[in-house]
Amino acid sequence: MKIAIVTVYDSIINYGSFLQAYAMSKVLELKGHEVYFIRRMQNEEILNRFNELAELQNNPNTGNSIKHALLNKKANFLVSRERNANQKRFRCSLKDWQSIKIISQDEVRKKGIQLIVCGSDEIWNKHNKDIDLNFYSCEWIKNIPKLAYAISSGDSKTSEFLQNPTFFDAVGDFNALLPRDLMTQTLIKDITTINEPIVCDPTILLGRDGFALTDAGKNFGRYLLVYSYYLTKKEKKCIKRYARMNNLKIISPCIYSSIADEVIYTSALDFPALISNAECVYTTTFHGTIFSLMYARRFCCMPRLPKVMNMLKQIDCMNYAIDADFSYEDFHEALNIVVDRDKINRGLINLKTNADKLLNEALVSVNDGTCKTLGNRYKNSNKYYYGFSIRENNIRSNSSSGGLFYELARVVLDERGVVFGACFDEKTRKVIHKSSEEVPIEEMLRSKYVESELGDTYKKIEQYLKQGRKVLFCGTPCQAAGLYNLREQKWNIYEKQLYIIDFLCEGVPSKKIFSAYLRDEERKSRKKIKNINFRSKSYGWNTHCILLNYEDGSKKVRPSFVDSYMHTFIMDLLLNRKSCYECVFRNKKYSDITIGDFWKIKDVDTSCSDNKGVSAVFVNSQNGDFLISCIKQHTYLKELKKEYLYYMEQLLDTSTYEEKRNMFYAAFLNEGYNYAIQKYSTYFLNRKIIDKLKLLKIWTKLEYKRRHEK
Repeated sequence: MKIAIVTVYDSIINYGSFLQAYAMSKVLELKGHEVYFIRRMQNEEILNRFNELAELQNNPNTGNSIKHALLNKKANFLVSRERNANQKRFRCSLKDWQSIKIISQDEVRKKGIQLIVCGSDEIWNKHNKDIDLNFYSCEWIKNIPKLAYAISSGDSKTSEFLQNPTFFDAVGDFNALLPRDLMTQTLIKDITTINEPIVCDPTILLGRDGFALTDAGKNFGRYLLVYSYYLTKKEKKCIKRYARMNNLKIISPCIYSSIADEVIYTSALDFPALISNAECVYTTTFHGTIFSLMYARRFCCMPRLPKVMNMLKQIDCMNYAIDADFSYEDFHEALNIVVDRDKINRGLINLKTNADKLLNEALVSVNDGTCKTLGNRYKNSNKYYYGFSIRENNIRSNSSSGGLFYELARVVLDERGVVFGACFDEKTRKVIHKSSEEVPIEEMLRSKYVESELGDTYKKIEQYLKQGRKVLFCGTPCQAAGLYNLREQKWNIYEKQLYIIDFLCEGVPSKKIFSAYLRDEERKSRKKIKNINFRSKSYGWNTHCILLNYEDGSKKVRPSFVDSYMHTFIMDLLLNRKSCYECVFRNKKYSDITIGDFWKIKDVDTSCSDNKGVSAVFVNSQNGDFLISCIKQHTYLKELKKEYLYYMEQLLDTSTYEEKRNMFYAAFLNEGYNYAIQKYSTYFLNRKIIDKLKLLKIWTKLEYKRRHEK
């Protein structure tokens, strides 16, 4: 086949970018294909980018003072040095580019290209400003099969790509997608619903024998190769000390370093030889790590990026890595580990074998026409709305957001159906799922920031379904997933009777901690708590307040940041299960409808930003479509435009795992609620600030009164 590769090959500072591209082309050529690269920009444009640095030399804001003159002189020196370095790199890169065949986008069809291979490298990294997603997702070429190999989106999340809807269409047009890392695997799964296996970088696929070693590095004697885009003061100090104690020269390829005995500008194809001939290597980069492993060098690695750490984990070589808190002893120990060549080779061969098999299968299926495009679940799937209830019975004001749960529940209730939702039980002082046959629907309104008890809810639902009644259930994404599986496997005949709603969930706090909080509040107030409103709108929707109702009829309202429970929950310390931080149910919809707060309403529809609450609505199924069509009479409901979809998907982000969470729980179990809050929450700091402000206010009033009385 005639194959064209779309990837980064023209970086003049990143050896890894060119080497992965070169390796991909050689792997395909060894399989008998004719390989080209598609040009992203003209070489002259690349060179012009670096000449822009010269503008700093003529900065009119520099001034004529001695200080500014010195600064200008230093700037001129740095600019001049960087420009010379870039020109040297550019000349070396030209030699590299001459070793591959490059065509323009317009030549793809003229050359009779039969397959586009996209990758490897982080060419779908949304955080890289130099990445043109439209180019690297190949949305500009149609009707030619496309395969992505070892593609990477870096640390970009699915929600971030929604600002570019054409990207989703382009990805769905691929015939095969093989990710290089876990984040990209998740992205592909979100877009196509296909869970593709992770494959290794093309440099590993080609292997050490695929790179012809040059004479680079042979004339340096014994040297420590340093390959890192920047070094901390601690790193520099340790490198210099180790080199001095072991009588090693410090060599930095391509990148200027103040501690290097020599900075060399050479071809990327010389890099494998520089690694191979080095006494040892210090690197923070992905490909620096890969080549150190391939050529079995003694090396030390600072994995600043997850991809580096994942690479080391894959072949069980974490002992070569140091963390940010390293000492010189750690640095010395890592660099002096006896290299286990057999172990490393076994790990690399295993990665290579698995990846090569998957690549061959993809190439064969594309070549014989049996592999169809993957499709895109975002094309015709979810519908997104925002809105609120317009009934006159204060439903909106009594709800946490826009009151749409009440409207959805009314659809079922009006047909003599049953609704299940979470309620605060005054007797047990727990949050329990109850039916509309047991409690008024109003008790199910409002968010409950504590784990709810389902009890025999699913059994009750089955009974009502058998009676021919419609049922609506509202719960967390994991509770919805459990009910969904029952509907799919056991109750499929009741599919049109059972409606499932979940909500945007940050995770469920512990019941034990909630009980301890209630006891603490009752101890302080010397009153019995009757019920609690976690999201009171006493000061409006935008101000998170907690409302405590006491049995004597009194109330207490306060902002969440001065409430010990809610403030600590917001800090992500209260979640009962570690799995909540990596929720597998939140992004994959098992419900018919997902609801939550639409906090970005000001950016979308200013007419709704009245501080009374607006709901976000994700419609995930035909059942959901039916419910939405039934509530339009009693709601203000608008479908969200495509350009704002990323606001919705951003709502699906899970809570951030805090290391203090484990310490908080340990303190709570051993020392009690107050001790844990005081030690690990910033609640008491907030309280002190508020108390001081109150005292200041009182003092100001008294001082004002005293002065005016005089």
